[in-house]
Amino acid sequence: MVAPSRIRGAAGQATMVSSKSKAAIEFLHFLADISDPNTGDISALKLAAWLGMTEEALLKRWMQRGPHSGWRSFADEVIGVLDAAQSQGASLDCAIDWYRNTPIAQCGLRTPDQIVVAGEAPWLVRQLDVWNVWVRPGATPRLHDRR
Repeated sequence: MVAPSRIRGAAGQATMVSSKSKAAIEFLHFLADISDPNTGDISALKLAAWLGMTEEALLKRWMQRGPHSGWRSFADEVIGVLDAAQSQGASLDCAIDWYRNTPIAQCGLRTPDQIVVAGEAPWLVRQLDVWNVWVRPGATPRLHDRR
Protein backbone atom coordinates (compact mmCIF):
# COMPACT_ATOMS: atom_id res chain seq x y z
CA MET A 1 0.00 0.00 0.00
CA VAL A 2 1.18 3.50 -0.84
CA ALA A 3 1.48 5.68 2.22
CA PRO A 4 -0.43 8.95 1.85
CA SER A 5 0.88 12.26 3.09
CA ARG A 6 -0.80 15.58 3.78
CA ILE A 7 -0.35 18.64 1.63
CA ARG A 8 -2.26 21.91 1.63
CA GLY A 9 -4.95 22.31 -1.03
CA ALA A 10 -5.88 25.56 -2.73
CA ALA A 11 -8.27 26.55 0.07
CA GLY A 12 -5.71 25.69 2.77
CA GLN A 13 -7.37 22.43 3.79
CA ALA A 14 -5.25 19.32 4.25
CA THR A 15 -5.46 16.94 1.31
CA MET A 16 -4.32 13.32 1.24
CA VAL A 17 -1.87 12.57 -1.57
CA SER A 18 -0.23 9.21 -2.17
CA SER A 19 3.47 8.95 -2.90
CA LYS A 20 2.59 7.82 -6.46
CA SER A 21 0.52 10.98 -6.93
CA LYS A 22 3.40 13.08 -5.61
CA ALA A 23 5.73 11.28 -8.01
CA ALA A 24 3.39 12.00 -10.92
CA ILE A 25 3.19 15.67 -9.97
CA GLU A 26 6.98 15.81 -9.62
CA PHE A 27 7.35 14.30 -13.11
CA LEU A 28 4.93 16.84 -14.61
CA HIS A 29 7.01 19.65 -13.10
CA PHE A 30 10.13 18.05 -14.61
CA LEU A 31 8.48 17.89 -18.05
CA ALA A 32 7.33 21.49 -17.80
CA ASP A 33 10.84 22.59 -16.83
CA ILE A 34 12.62 20.88 -19.73
CA SER A 35 10.01 21.75 -22.39
CA ASP A 36 9.58 24.93 -24.38
CA PRO A 37 6.11 26.22 -23.39
CA ASN A 38 5.26 27.29 -26.97
CA THR A 39 6.55 24.34 -29.00
CA GLY A 40 6.88 21.48 -26.51
CA ASP A 41 10.44 20.89 -27.72
CA ILE A 42 12.81 19.43 -25.15
CA SER A 43 15.74 21.65 -24.20
CA ALA A 44 19.03 19.76 -24.33
CA LEU A 45 20.52 22.24 -21.88
CA LYS A 46 17.72 21.78 -19.31
CA LEU A 47 17.51 17.99 -19.70
CA ALA A 48 21.28 17.74 -19.30
CA ALA A 49 21.12 19.83 -16.13
CA TRP A 50 18.46 17.53 -14.65
CA LEU A 51 20.62 14.51 -15.55
CA GLY A 52 23.64 16.08 -13.85
CA MET A 53 25.74 16.41 -16.99
CA THR A 54 26.74 19.10 -19.42
CA GLU A 55 24.74 19.82 -22.55
CA GLU A 56 27.80 18.74 -24.53
CA ALA A 57 27.87 15.35 -22.78
CA LEU A 58 24.17 14.77 -23.45
CA LEU A 59 24.47 15.76 -27.10
CA LYS A 60 27.49 13.46 -27.46
CA ARG A 61 25.34 10.56 -26.21
CA TRP A 62 22.70 11.46 -28.78
CA MET A 63 25.27 11.64 -31.59
CA GLN A 64 26.54 8.16 -30.65
CA ARG A 65 23.17 6.89 -31.86
CA GLY A 66 24.09 7.80 -35.42
CA PRO A 67 22.46 9.90 -38.13
CA HIS A 68 19.18 7.96 -38.10
CA SER A 69 18.21 9.18 -34.61
CA GLY A 70 16.64 12.59 -34.24
CA TRP A 71 16.99 14.65 -31.07
CA ARG A 72 13.29 14.43 -30.24
CA SER A 73 13.29 10.64 -30.50
CA PHE A 74 16.36 10.36 -28.29
CA ALA A 75 15.00 12.81 -25.70
CA ASP A 76 11.64 10.99 -25.67
CA GLU A 77 13.42 7.71 -24.97
CA VAL A 78 15.41 9.20 -22.07
CA ILE A 79 12.20 10.66 -20.64
CA GLY A 80 10.33 7.38 -21.17
CA VAL A 81 12.90 5.38 -19.22
CA LEU A 82 12.92 7.96 -16.42
CA ASP A 83 9.12 7.90 -16.35
CA ALA A 84 9.04 4.09 -16.11
CA ALA A 85 11.55 4.15 -13.25
CA GLN A 86 9.95 7.04 -11.40
CA SER A 87 6.40 5.71 -11.79
CA GLN A 88 7.37 2.83 -9.51
CA GLY A 89 7.24 5.26 -6.59
CA ALA A 90 10.83 6.44 -6.63
CA SER A 91 11.62 10.14 -6.44
CA LEU A 92 12.76 11.74 -9.66
CA ASP A 93 16.24 12.21 -8.17
CA CYS A 94 16.37 8.52 -7.34
CA ALA A 95 15.21 7.58 -10.86
CA ILE A 96 17.86 9.84 -12.42
CA ASP A 97 20.60 8.36 -10.24
CA TRP A 98 19.42 4.86 -11.19
CA TYR A 99 19.39 5.86 -14.88
CA ARG A 100 22.93 7.20 -14.80
CA ASN A 101 24.66 4.82 -12.39
CA THR A 102 23.00 1.44 -11.92
CA PRO A 103 24.27 -1.50 -13.98
CA ILE A 104 21.54 -4.00 -14.80
CA ALA A 105 22.59 -7.65 -14.59
CA GLN A 106 20.06 -8.76 -17.23
CA CYS A 107 21.61 -6.26 -19.69
CA GLY A 108 25.24 -7.29 -19.37
CA LEU A 109 25.78 -4.80 -16.53
CA ARG A 110 25.02 -1.83 -18.76
CA THR A 111 23.36 1.20 -17.14
CA PRO A 112 19.99 2.43 -18.39
CA ASP A 113 21.86 5.41 -19.88
CA GLN A 114 24.05 3.06 -21.92
CA ILE A 115 20.99 1.07 -23.00
CA VAL A 116 19.25 4.24 -24.24
CA VAL A 117 22.38 5.33 -26.14
CA ALA A 118 22.40 1.88 -27.78
CA GLY A 119 18.85 2.52 -29.03
CA GLU A 120 17.23 -0.09 -26.78
CA ALA A 121 15.04 2.15 -24.57
CA PRO A 122 11.64 0.73 -25.64
CA TRP A 123 12.91 -2.76 -24.95
CA LEU A 124 14.25 -1.72 -21.53
CA VAL A 125 10.94 -0.15 -20.49
CA ARG A 126 9.07 -3.36 -21.44
CA GLN A 127 11.61 -5.60 -19.72
CA LEU A 128 11.57 -3.82 -16.35
CA ASP A 129 8.20 -5.39 -15.53
CA VAL A 130 9.03 -8.74 -17.11
CA TRP A 131 12.16 -9.07 -14.97
CA ASN A 132 10.24 -8.12 -11.82
CA VAL A 133 12.77 -5.45 -10.98
CA TRP A 134 12.17 -1.97 -9.68
CA VAL A 135 13.86 1.20 -8.61
CA ARG A 136 13.54 1.37 -4.84
CA PRO A 137 12.71 4.77 -3.40
CA GLY A 138 15.43 5.99 -1.08
CA ALA A 139 18.82 7.58 -0.96
CA THR A 140 20.72 4.76 -2.68
CA PRO A 141 18.85 3.45 -5.72
CA ARG A 142 19.58 -0.08 -6.84
CA LEU A 143 17.90 -2.46 -9.19
CA HIS A 144 16.48 -5.31 -7.12
CA ASP A 145 15.15 -8.71 -8.04
CA ARG A 146 11.79 -9.37 -6.34
CA ARG A 147 12.21 -13.15 -6.38
